[in-house]
Amino acid sequence: MDPPEEDFESEYELSNYTSSGDYDDFDQPYSTSNVNSNRNGHYRNQRKIVLSGADNHLDEAELEGLVMANNATSSRVGSKSKTAAPLYLHYTRQLRQKLTPVIAILSLAWTPQYRSTTCVALLFIVFLSSVILTSNEENAWHKSLLSHTSSKPKFVYKNTKYDPFASLNSNQRHDILKSIYGFWGFFDGGADDRPKEPYMTVENAGNPFLDLTESKFPEESWQADAVYANHFQDAGAKLVVRAKEAIFATYHGYGLKNVQATGEGDDNATWELEDVDKRLQERINMFIVNQQVDLGSIASAEALDDFASSWREKGGWTTSRSWDGLKRRLLHALMTNSPFNVVVTGSWQSMGYGGNHGHQSMAAAMEQMLGPLFEKLNVHLVVRAIGLPPLTGLSSQDENELMMGGRSTLIHSLGWSSIYGSDVDMVVWDDYNLEENGKSDETSKALFDLFARQALLAGDTSLPFLWGGDFDVLRNLHQNADVDVGQLGNAMAGVEETASQSAASGLEWAAQYLKCSSKTKRYCDGDAYKFDSHCWVDHGGNAPPTPQLDQIPVLPTAVGWRMHQIKGYTLSYNILAALDDAIDLWAEKTIFEGHPLADENWHMGDYITNVQDKVKALTESNAQHCFQLEEQMKLPKRLCKNRMKGRTEHTPRANPIQTSLRSVLSNSDVSVESDALWEGYLSDEAIIPSGEVNPIEIANLVKNPSNAKQRRLLRQRWLRQRLVRRADNNLIGRALLSNVKRSITKRKAAGEVKNQLQRRLDNIEPGDGWKVVHTFPGDKCDGSILSSGCGTLKSSECLLEGHQGSRGGVWGTESTGWLVMKAPGVESGFAALNLEVESTLPDSFVLEYAIENGETRTLSTLHKDQFVENLQIPVPGMSLLTVFDDEKKSNVDLVVSVRVKGCNDDCKFGVTHLYWA
Repeated sequence: MDPPEEDFESEYELSNYTSSGDYDDFDQPYSTSNVNSNRNGHYRNQRKIVLSGADNHLDEAELEGLVMANNATSSRVGSKSKTAAPLYLHYTRQLRQKLTPVIAILSLAWTPQYRSTTCVALLFIVFLSSVILTSNEENAWHKSLLSHTSSKPKFVYKNTKYDPFASLNSNQRHDILKSIYGFWGFFDGGADDRPKEPYMTVENAGNPFLDLTESKFPEESWQADAVYANHFQDAGAKLVVRAKEAIFATYHGYGLKNVQATGEGDDNATWELEDVDKRLQERINMFIVNQQVDLGSIASAEALDDFASSWREKGGWTTSRSWDGLKRRLLHALMTNSPFNVVVTGSWQSMGYGGNHGHQSMAAAMEQMLGPLFEKLNVHLVVRAIGLPPLTGLSSQDENELMMGGRSTLIHSLGWSSIYGSDVDMVVWDDYNLEENGKSDETSKALFDLFARQALLAGDTSLPFLWGGDFDVLRNLHQNADVDVGQLGNAMAGVEETASQSAASGLEWAAQYLKCSSKTKRYCDGDAYKFDSHCWVDHGGNAPPTPQLDQIPVLPTAVGWRMHQIKGYTLSYNILAALDDAIDLWAEKTIFEGHPLADENWHMGDYITNVQDKVKALTESNAQHCFQLEEQMKLPKRLCKNRMKGRTEHTPRANPIQTSLRSVLSNSDVSVESDALWEGYLSDEAIIPSGEVNPIEIANLVKNPSNAKQRRLLRQRWLRQRLVRRADNNLIGRALLSNVKRSITKRKAAGEVKNQLQRRLDNIEPGDGWKVVHTFPGDKCDGSILSSGCGTLKSSECLLEGHQGSRGGVWGTESTGWLVMKAPGVESGFAALNLEVESTLPDSFVLEYAIENGETRTLSTLHKDQFVENLQIPVPGMSLLTVFDDEKKSNVDLVVSVRVKGCNDDCKFGVTHLYWA
């Protein structure tokens, strides 16, 4: 039996560091003669001197003597002895005889004669060993020195967990998934009998909300067909549950074990399910939304945390009344087959910039998950991710201010109904303080209050549910204006912790390095684990004209793709939970009351009017935050009660053709100065590695996978064709016919106003030479996944980035003269411009602006000092100039003209936004 390791080490240590006397006593039991003892004693003494460092030179004779001494000792140890040595001394002696030559050679190598050569050799050995043995790319520093492609570490995907489908073919895999989760097989058996004439119209409803009364549904309509509706409800409920289970499986696997083919020559397979009840409870605990928050008694964020301490790590919180409001919106979309429109906005970090692809953002994760599901329910899901890329050239002070939260959305809040859209059913706001764990200062509260009120007032026929924002503001709006509110969690409570690098490979792909302990936090925070991007995939086709980066550059404070995904899936799960409850309500009501569903369960007209009237009636005594902006930023208090509109060249934006600043210009031939779009084939590698759970696949299971695959391929082909259309293509794309009609009507009306006003502005002529710069061509960037190719310029170093953000503006100089803009339908006497100046202003600088309201014209001249004094910097990145502020003037059409003088063409001057209310 081998001796204990600790005894072996202690005896070895003793044999090397005992005194001279100890050496003699130690060797004495093995001495066979005094001659041998005396001879070996000399070499033992010599060896002790060398090991102690007293003699730093070992000649060849000494080396030979050490070897001879070692051989002599070895012969004695192997000979018979009357006194048996202990077993541990036997092993100690063996170790000494093997190490003695090595120590001798090393001693010789370290002599002054050979020391330099030895050092060089050792360094080379260390370098060579690091190159050969380093397998972890995060630590493979030599690759950054020797490679010409990238010095950035890249995460290497590893998977050591059980893959239940590893030994199955695709048909077996699909059959098992269908057996576990079910599949979509619903169809309308009476489609030929449905009404041929449209009945879901404003004319038939008698109101713009499409709130049809029960009597106005034709008997042949699907809403009145009990057979159709009952089967639709059943299929829809199963579809929703399947999608919720798919999201959970993303982080906890399929829940299968012992999966194997039967081996009978067919596609049969056997399997076992893990504890179904346990998985259900874990799923509920992971994503549950606390719907029992009573904002009448819970009056602060601290009280909320006391009541629901884990809401941030689960699905979030809302109120029972707000949850009912979300169900009502979904039922309205189902009953009318109307689009369900969601806006996601916030800071550049929350929009996925700084290291991620556009398709890896929270908004994209939600749209990819729910889009196909909503289509099966005959509802078109529209997701607009409206946010801007990070500003460059800011001072550290400005960067810190933007990090305080609430600032990023102001530039679009002042034109909410135009830029975000006037048809929004849900808003997800994510511009929290990044430095103080989401806590808001007073300015952040005021800015979010303005944002929320503008969202609520933006639409005539829609009213958004508000996810996210400051608690105090949400509470005020809920209690005083009946607004539906809530705050989203991130479901991290249900994510398994990454305990080590080796343990990570045993987790699901989406959960790896998402939640780390203090010991492994460096991995979760490491760029190589947080981000997974590439700028180009070579398919052997046309190479891009601009050399491509390996990866999207990572910016400090950027959020990784896994966190974006789980936030998007948490939002998806919340919507699915509300949809599940809505379908249950629909079935519960109609099983006793019959079809169609009674009006009081889904009509939105009175619901919208009630909230909007109460928002307009809010006062400083019950909702003070927004009104404080007049003192803080000189924004009139009436903006908190009136709908604001705007035009801009920033992207993305809703309805980009109609909301561009060019759409309200009287100047002709305003060109867009931008590189052309890349028209080659754009493709990305699979987002989900083979063998990992694909929740989108599960949610969209169908009876025949081959047909579904063909439809998916056709859809992808259509998307690629759409994304690479030429910039001069004037098709509106996704705009509905009703939008096109409204656009044409507005342009006609604007043309008539233009002719009337231009006759009065006989001293102001639109100038020539104005140009749109710093934007993307084609007016296609609306924030949806379908428009993700709108920013793929030929000059881009990362064609696959997929983001749509740009900070465009209409730019000119003194020689370009007047820029003339129309602001139709000014209701509360306010208009402002957001300006940019590219160069330092000389003392001779002058800005002039003129306001024509159809009756009078005013011309204002601002010299440099006056211009600087009047220009407001409400947040970093904005320069706001109020050009009209007269609350007595309502329901007027304004013409706003602006030009610069006094600096020739040295002053480059830009207008990025026109706002009015």
